Amino acid sequence: MYDRREVYSNAPLALVTAEVRYPYSPRLRQADTLDRIQLALEDELPIRKTEQRATLEFSFEGGINKKQSTEVYRYLNHASTRSAVISPEAFTIETTRYSDFPDFLDLMLRVATAIANEKAIPAIERVGIRYIDEIRVPHEIEDASQWSNWVAPTLLPQLNPGVGPLKSSQGVSVFETGDSTYLQFQYAAVDGPPIVSNSPLRRTNFPETGKFFVLDFDSFWQSGTPEESRSFTTQFLEETLKRLHQPTGKMFQAAITDRLRDLFRGE
Repeated sequence: MYDRREVYSNAPLALVTAEVRYPYSPRLRQADTLDRIQLALEDELPIRKTEQRATLEFSFEGGINKKQSTEVYRYLNHASTRSAVISPEAFTIETTRYSDFPDFLDLMLRVATAIANEKAIPAIERVGIRYIDEIRVPHEIEDASQWSNWVAPTLLPQLNPGVGPLKSSQGVSVFETGDSTYLQFQYAAVDGPPIVSNSPLRRTNFPETGKFFVLDFDSFWQSGTPEESRSFTTQFLEETLKRLHQPTGKMFQAAITDRLRDLFRGE
């Protein structure tokens, strides 16, 4: 059963993603495999594009050791608000127009089924679901400490040395939420361009540069060792995503104030 949450008319969600990582799969580089996946998804994600993703490798001595480029395949809807990105090492579902968890889960399972039919994934090493909120309010924020009227005051520095206005603030916390499951929570008061860009997915209303507060929830299951990885089944994926979804809502509610809830409700 899904955990039901209040649906806000002015929700601050900028991006929702879910990712499955697995050992390298050469089948997911074969043209005929990718064509069959595209045909299986054509009524939902009919447009296919090839992208190059750069990976930077850092050394402890400092600097960048190597820059690798990986080819990935993105399947999009016509509005470019939902997509599936498939590579030999992971597949990801992304949306900038999120309605609710059951709808998002259905899309994830549909993509997973299309890949499972190709027998392309030997095992699952990590499953994650991530929500990124960009909170903007119709009030001038002159000092980042004023965000305490909208988000939990504990997300802001409790020390006030009186040396000048607080320009920015950020933090990260990691919670153990179950057996091999974790929630990484990042937050920041930002003055600048949006965190989530307007490409390759399109945002419904792309905001201007300015002051906003970011809440970033990454709930994930991860195998401790290769021996602890799980067989790739849609049943395991569905059960795991439902488990991972639950703590994100609790953390979101703990991170905001009643005043902000009223704003999200349009009151």
